[in-house]
Parts: sequence; C-alpha cells; structure tokens
Amino acid sequence: MKGTRAKLSVDFLLLAGLVCALSVFLCLVLYRGDNKYRADSPAGQNGVLSLQEWDFNSGRPAFLISGWAYYGGKLLTPEDLPDSKPGQSVFIGQYGGFEAGDRAAAPHGSASYRLQVLLPDELRSYTLELPEIFSAYRAYVNGEPVMSMGDPEPVSYRMETGNRTVTFQAGGEADILIAVSDYSHLYSGLVYPPAFGTPEALDRLLYSRFLFRAALCICALTIGLLALLIGVLNRRAMPAALYGFLCVIFVSYAGYPVFLTLGGGNPFTYAVERFSFCIILLLVAVLVRHLCGSERRWELAFPVFGVAVCLASLLLAIPLSAGSLAAMRGYSMLITLYEWVMAGYLLYLVVRAAWENTAHNRPILCGAVAFATALVMDRVLPLHEPIITGWFVELASFVLILSVGASIGLEVSAQYRDKAVLGERLGGAERLLALQKTHHELLQKEAEETKALRHDMRHHFHMMDGFVKRRAYDELERYIASFGDTLPERGQTVYAANPVIDVLAQHYAYLARQNTIDFDFRCDAGIRVGISDAELCGLLSNLLENAVEACLRVEEEKRVIQVAVAQMGAMFSIHIENAAGNGLRPSGQTFLSTKGTERTGYGLASVAATARRYDGSAKFVWNRDTRMFTSHVTLMTVQ
Repeated sequence: MKGTRAKLSVDFLLLAGLVCALSVFLCLVLYRGDNKYRADSPAGQNGVLSLQEWDFNSGRPAFLISGWAYYGGKLLTPEDLPDSKPGQSVFIGQYGGFEAGDRAAAPHGSASYRLQVLLPDELRSYTLELPEIFSAYRAYVNGEPVMSMGDPEPVSYRMETGNRTVTFQAGGEADILIAVSDYSHLYSGLVYPPAFGTPEALDRLLYSRFLFRAALCICALTIGLLALLIGVLNRRAMPAALYGFLCVIFVSYAGYPVFLTLGGGNPFTYAVERFSFCIILLLVAVLVRHLCGSERRWELAFPVFGVAVCLASLLLAIPLSAGSLAAMRGYSMLITLYEWVMAGYLLYLVVRAAWENTAHNRPILCGAVAFATALVMDRVLPLHEPIITGWFVELASFVLILSVGASIGLEVSAQYRDKAVLGERLGGAERLLALQKTHHELLQKEAEETKALRHDMRHHFHMMDGFVKRRAYDELERYIASFGDTLPERGQTVYAANPVIDVLAQHYAYLARQNTIDFDFRCDAGIRVGISDAELCGLLSNLLENAVEACLRVEEEKRVIQVAVAQMGAMFSIHIENAAGNGLRPSGQTFLSTKGTERTGYGLASVAATARRYDGSAKFVWNRDTRMFTSHVTLMTVQ
C-alpha cells in the first residue's frame, strides 16, 4: 500500500508540474504575442505621439499607450485647451482611476486626456477605437466632437460606456481629446489603450476579437445547454444540470465584451459581470467537492464564503456614488482574496482526490492547477492587455470549466458503464438460470426414459430367458439385434468440470444434435476461470449462439462447430471455429449484425467489452475461402 501511495504521489507531482509548466508557457506566449503593451507601437511623450513613419498599409493598428497629457479634475473642451496645462504625462493603464498615483485622492470626479498624433501629410481616413472609458465621456478629434457616451457633466451625470469606434479624415495631425467623468464605477477614466489605424486594420482587429469571444461563448453555451438537457431528462444527473448552469453563467462573464460591442454598459451589466465571475468559482467549488466525494463538514466554510462574496458583488449593482476609495479598495481586496482562497481549496480537493487515485478527478486537477497558475501569472505580469484573446484568469476559467465538464463526463460514463456491466451480469445470470432450467428438464426427461427402460427390461429379460431355455439361439440373436435398435442413445456427455461451462456445452450440444450440426467441445481439466459465473455465461453463450446461428445458414452436410477452452497460468482462452455462409458483413475489426441493422452485433460487442475489462482481447476472423468463422478470446484472470 505504501508503494502504491508513493507512486500515486509521484504521478500527481509530475502531472501537476507538467500542467503548471504548460500554463506558464501559454501565459508567456499570450503576454508576448497578444498584448497591447508588447506590440510594436511608437511611444509618445508629453502629449505628442508621432506616427509619421508608421506603415499604415501594413494592416497593423498602432496602440495609443504612452505620452497622454493628463488634466486631473478638469472636464475640458477644445476651447479650454489653450488656457489649460496638464498635470502630468501618463501611459494608459498606469493608474486605475482619477487618483493618478495619489492614494489619498478621490476615486470619483472628472479628468481629461489629450494626445496629439502626428500623421503623414496625405489626407486619408483613420479609425480610432475607443474601448471602455469609465463611465461617461465626450471625445473630440481636431476640435470636432466625434463620440459621446452618457453625460459626463457632474450636475447631470449619467453613466454609459461600451466599445466604440470613430472614423474621420486627417492629414498631418490628429488632436485627440477625451473628457471623462465617473461617479459610479470601481475604475475611472481611460484605463484600456485605444487602437488607431486604417478602417480596414481596425475592422480586421475588431472582427477577430469579436469572433474569438463569440466562439468562446457559443462553445460554452452549447455545452451548457446539452448538460442542462441531460440533467432535466435524467433526474439522477443533477451535477450535469448544475454544470450546465455554470456554463451559462460563464457566457454572461466571458461574453461581457460582446455585450459592450453590441450594446452598452450600465451599473446592472457590470454587476452581472462581477456576480458571474464570483458565482463561477462558487459553482466550480461545489461541483469539484461533489466529484471528489468530500464530506468533511469544515469544508463547507468555503462554499459559505463564496455565497457571501457573491451577495457582496450583487450589492454593487447600486452605483458607488458615495463610495470611498478605501471601500473600493476593500472590495477589490475581497475579490482577490476570494480568487486565491477558492484556487487553494480546489487544489486541496484535487490533490486529495488524486492521492486516492480517482481517475475522473485528474481533469479537475489540470483545470485547478491551470487556474492557480493563471492567478500567479496575472500578478507577475500585470501589464497585460489582450489584443484579440482574453485575460489569463478569464481563459483559465474556461479551461477550468472544461476540465470540470470532462470530469463530469467521465463520472457519468463510468456510471453508465457500471450500469451496463450490471445489466450484462444480470442478463448472464438470467441466461444461466434459463439454461440450468433447460438442463434440469433434459435430466428429468432422461430419468423418465431410464425408468421406463428399467420397467421394459424385465420383459426383455424374460423373453431372452425363454429363448435360452429352448436353445433357440438364432431367434435370440435376432431378438437382441432388434432390441438394441430400440434402446435410447447413451446419457449426456460431461464436457467440463466447471458447472457453467458444462451446462452451456450440454445445451448447445443438444441444439447442435437437433439441427444436424457436428459439435466438438474440448475443455482443459481443472479450469479455474477467475470471473463471475454470469460473465462467463454471457461470454461463452454469445459465442456459441453466434456459432449455431451461423451454421443454420449453411448446408446441413457442412455444419460444424469446434470449441476449445483452455487455461495457461492466468490466461483463460476460448477458441471457436464454425461454418459460416456469405451473410457476414465485416466492419473493421468486427462484424455488423446479421439482423439487418447497420450496427455491430450486440453479442460480439458484449464479448469484446468483457475481454477488455479483463485486459484481454477478442479477435474475429472470417475466411472467405473455407467459409469458416473463427472467434478467439483471451482474458487475463487472477488466480
């Protein structure tokens, strides 16, 4: 037992290490290859960014990250610019709000961002992507208003945001001014770098991003609806229904950018996004706890903690217009703590399950390790803004959901497999019982015949005694000859010491005699099969039944069945050769049913399943020239 546990521990460490290394590698690939901050874009300085040397015909957009002039506390218009001086030069993503590095500053208020983009002198069309800007703003290009979301005026503030694009014509310069107000969100201002380029380049970028998100959501939604259907149709498959609900919730979380592109953002949509992420972790923890068979009461503290965090996220549906910076940071710390606590709890569950060597828990192990690794990489590589795909934790959540689905699928398939095995064993037991009943009836019939024969023998003896006394030997010889022809055939042959094998051999030998089939059955002495009687009955009866049915489809003089049952050490084998006509339909390694359907025969499928269950093999060969069908089955049984 110690050796087994040590081996399981090494296997677990190798698997966890491999998944962790692969997750780190994928995060690094995304960080370097799908990151606005790592893209080849010119750097700006003091409110000026030169794109005069940028190849706009390459189809690559430029990301406006650095060099923005920041006017804190000011909601400017183009007319206000000559009299205003920026407080500092920032890069987008440097700060999470209007506090701009001042930890004592208010989280809400107004600010303006300005960037003078130097362009080629040729007049041409350009497109500016305006990602989420929190939480109401007006955008100007060269002094002209080009986009407005919500109402940024403090006295009439109305939140509205979304992913938008504006197209304009410019030559030589594009002076971009974005005036923002926020009184209702955790973030404030311009926190995601805009993209700038030709309309074709931006269309290609946004289409690729939208297609990726839509595919992610469609995949999760399709899997979720199928799981919900399974859960509804099968009352015992409640984990499947819960998993389906989890997938639907993931769509509302991962599909958030899609919703922003198609519509707009408001406090309710943000609350749904936050709540969706929190409840995803909660549902995953509940499902993993169920799959791992954990029943420790102290572990209920983790789902309870998850419920509390989910309720807290729902409360944020109310705009935080009066929220303090400390309260907002407290909520952010709560969400971070929740992520790490749930990741640790999932790792604990799957480590314990892997230690117990439960096969369907290994996919969860991979998902939990990938999720925990993504959390670490999200902190190690903070300047990551995906261009097309998604954030590390977001993608890891999808992997985690798929891993839970794989585990549920393995568990459900194991349940159905066990149910099929039980059904097969029950069918084998019922078949064995029926054969034993038939065998008993034959024995009773023979007993009655023997009793009648013993009664008639007295008369025959009297008759032969009379012939002897009269010395009528010629008549005695003729009488004995005629008497011998009336005697019934000898009793049943004992084919095997194993009672199940013998009963089956007796039954099919009787069927063979009834149908003029030459039946030869040989079995090694002292057979110890090592499988249940029901399984043995199902295995051998399926083979013999197919052999008899095949012989009935050929001419009488060619009907033959030859059976050899042998055992060598732990290997138990059954070899059967029987006549077969032209009605067989090969399909790969097996044969289609002779009942006219286009599926493999149930008998051969059951035999193959039993062989696989005992680390054996089942081979079926039809020789067209000799018209002989061969079945060879081996099982590795424990003695």
